[in-house]
Amino acid sequence: MLQELGQLLDENRLTFETAKQIAEDLSLELASLRNSGQISNDAFLEAGVIQGGISVLSNMLGTSIDHSEIMVHFSQIRDRSATICINYPELTVVLS
Repeated sequence: MLQELGQLLDENRLTFETAKQIAEDLSLELASLRNSGQISNDAFLEAGVIQGGISVLSNMLGTSIDHSEIMVHFSQIRDRSATICINYPELTVVLS
């Protein structure tokens, strides 16, 4: 998921709608994993930070923020995701 976002950002092809859809899809996937018991509530809450960060990213795209600022925000999301995946390896598949 973050790989896809990163590639679209690198190519300057990420749109507000696409980022918003990715955030919504992640939210649904995380809820499904939590409800099925595949991830803990703690893992769900930690991953929610990433979902929220992607929502912020979509809003940034919607307000025509400079691309360099968007890339800084994405870098922070990616770094946070790496830390979360160390603590909750079961999220690697979802957040990578």
